[in-house]
Amino acid sequence: MSDTFKLPPLKLEQYTLDNGLRVVLNQDNSAPVVAVAVYYDVGSRNEREGRTGFAHLFEHMMFQGSENVKKAEHFQYVFNAGGTMNGTTSTERTNYFEGLPANQLPLGLWL
Repeated sequence: MSDTFKLPPLKLEQYTLDNGLRVVLNQDNSAPVVAVAVYYDVGSRNEREGRTGFAHLFEHMMFQGSENVKKAEHFQYVFNAGGTMNGTTSTERTNYFEGLPANQLPLGLWL
């Protein structure tokens, strides 16, 4: 018996919207959950020497409120819907992601 687990092949759908946003979809109906992830092609590599930390700062600023969502409400919306969320920054990218019950997909996309 082998200890190797073989992952099923992913059926990815890829689109580019008129505004340049690249969308990658993968449907998996094995659990009633949805994941929404947004990646920005910007990270600490885009910072100037002597002026570092801005990519990480801006990652956190995304949760400080907007025209439609007050400070800390992003977290409340996701957690009250039974979801999880976070964001990360690296040298190459900044991303935000949410895991939610499948019926909360509109919320994840709205946020």
